Amino acid sequence: MEIASLRGRVESLIHVHSRDYVPDILKSGFSCARCGWCCRENFSIRITEDILRPSNAISIFPDDIRRIMKGTGMKWDEAAQPDIYSCLSDGDKIYAIGWLLRRNDAKECVFYMDGACTIYEFRPMICRCYPFFMGERGVEVMHCEGLGKEMAGERAEEIARMLKRFEMKKLRSYINIMAQLGDKLSFANLRALPRGYEGEVIVCDGEGISWRRL
Repeated sequence: MEIASLRGRVESLIHVHSRDYVPDILKSGFSCARCGWCCRENFSIRITEDILRPSNAISIFPDDIRRIMKGTGMKWDEAAQPDIYSCLSDGDKIYAIGWLLRRNDAKECVFYMDGACTIYEFRPMICRCYPFFMGERGVEVMHCEGLGKEMAGERAEEIARMLKRFEMKKLRSYINIMAQLGDKLSFANLRALPRGYEGEVIVCDGEGISWRRL
């Protein structure tokens, strides 16, 4: 997708009021059941013929990481890791596109403990929006154990505002990452790092470019 197209989508969203999303959100009857379904690996998403992305490989913004660090006292690399499922190589260097919420050896989010989210108050934007995402035709509702219940209108409005903010931030992040990577960015060149990979990657997250050793 071209930068101009992404900028066009941002411009369109600016003129959409978040209340337009409220009916679909209310209809879902969502109320977080604190079940941890979205924190655990339940299935894989096929990105390309060679890339299977775990359902709980959660992409997060640098702002999300800083908020977690402030709330927990953790260091950056304790809370997040380079996105090993969205990498590119120019034959010499490996580039990771953004960050993932760190997972443990059991393939669960490191912040899911004893059946609860331990960072619920300062969880990432994507977690605050779940199970709602913006699709081409409006709000899409993902699988969730908390659907089909009663939902207050105020709560639906709150999620609608967050959903619009998240979508705009995501698109602007994509634009910045495309500018950072330039000609290196090609869907055909996308790859996942092999299991057990050890080495350096360059992380491009839309804010800056940093080196990390895995």
